[in-house]
Amino acid sequence: MARAKTKTEPTTASPFTAFDALMATAAVDSQIQALADSGADTLTLDAALTEATQAAQRRWGLGLHHLKHAARMDGDDIVFLTDERPTATLSQGVEALARAYEDMRATDERGLSLWGALGEGHRVPGDAPAARLKVLIEDARDFETHWTSGRGEQFYRTWRSGETLHAEVARPASAEAALSDAAWDVITSIKDRVFQRELMRRSEEVGMLGALLGARHAGARSNLSLLPDAHFTVQAAVHTVTGPDARNADTHRALLRAASAELDELQSHTTRQLAEVLRHGLKNN
Repeated sequence: MARAKTKTEPTTASPFTAFDALMATAAVDSQIQALADSGADTLTLDAALTEATQAAQRRWGLGLHHLKHAARMDGDDIVFLTDERPTATLSQGVEALARAYEDMRATDERGLSLWGALGEGHRVPGDAPAARLKVLIEDARDFETHWTSGRGEQFYRTWRSGETLHAEVARPASAEAALSDAAWDVITSIKDRVFQRELMRRSEEVGMLGALLGARHAGARSNLSLLPDAHFTVQAAVHTVTGPDARNADTHRALLRAASAELDELQSHTTRQLAEVLRHGLKNN
């Protein structure tokens, strides 16, 4: 599976480069800049922008599957749309986009979405007996399950829309939490034990990320806030199947296993990439 390398530059003059950097937080290799450089027309760009945005929504884990997501060119800018209404423009910054999406969310104490994936449809407990779930998968029309706990702090749910079966596995972890995990990796890898112990001591008061940023130059935190990684991260993986296989219980179990493995890989990859940003990025220009 091709995976984008997390970009570390703040928004530049090119909206396409900034968009690609945002998509990289979901490990979506959008390559919109390359598409624009090839001379693609606006309709082609709009289709690619929307496809990438929808792919990112499936991995950001915001729980907004019940809404229609799109992105399109708006002059020299890119506008994100939700249910065909403008949400935010790229030029407003990723923090503004994150706030706009956050206002649409509803989560429980575990950080899981309270919104159903479908606007309507039959919802059943996620831990319903296997025989009942098998009947739903094989025979039911649109339906969805509530969240069920799985292994390794993962949660999963399933839904059908039309002839497509969806399996989502989530492990809620905010962008701040992802950065803190990366900061832990950086601090524990420091060979200077005296410095390492000092950072550990500071972390008791300001957390791992705060301790690490405090040891960098004065503009490190403000520079970090400009990066998409400070506001978006991978929290979920959604796998789908359409056609006869979408009514096969064995296929459903395979979807869950694949989504779980992908989420583990993506979140580990994200931690490694963020650790590199914290080690070598955030420099003053």
